[in-house]
Amino acid sequence: MTARMPLRRQLFLAWRRSIRRDYCSQRINSERSLQASFWSQLNRVLPTDTRRMFIEPRFVVTVEGHPKVFYPDLVICNTRRVIAVIELKYQPRVLPSHDKDFETLRTIAEYRDQLQVSNARFHGPVADAKDYSFSEHVLFVWAGVHRRPKSFSYESNDVPMLSANVESLRGCFLQLHAETNRSASPNVFIRE
Repeated sequence: MTARMPLRRQLFLAWRRSIRRDYCSQRINSERSLQASFWSQLNRVLPTDTRRMFIEPRFVVTVEGHPKVFYPDLVICNTRRVIAVIELKYQPRVLPSHDKDFETLRTIAEYRDQLQVSNARFHGPVADAKDYSFSEHVLFVWAGVHRRPKSFSYESNDVPMLSANVESLRGCFLQLHAETNRSASPNVFIRE
């Protein structure tokens, strides 16, 4: 069973708009600007009354007795729980280095029962302060702008860079790609 089909469609729509509207207009020139563009497009696509997004929330997990801190690029919540964790990569001239991002997603997936995100403020009026624990069905997403691998064939259904063969990500892992090209717009596609 594939988790969160409507959200997958919304993520791909926002990703495609971010690449076609902002990257192709030369408005994205760093991972931070990709993050801003994708957040902005998601903000247009997601229902604002039932979704909340966090940019780089802090998660701390204890692995083998040692604390590890993670700051995923984006986290999406519904009215009660975390429903998506997104890692972004911006490397338009090379194949992406994804090991750190994949490790972040894998670790958060494995320790999700211990984690939550909060929108409490330090100053100002309290509007709707809330703690969001992780849903049973969280979508873990890697999205990258990168060069196309030279030996990759679209006819095969192989995923060129990441493998979702990790048990904690099985059925809940999504990849969004924008493969750059010297003389054309990026090829934007999804891999599940």
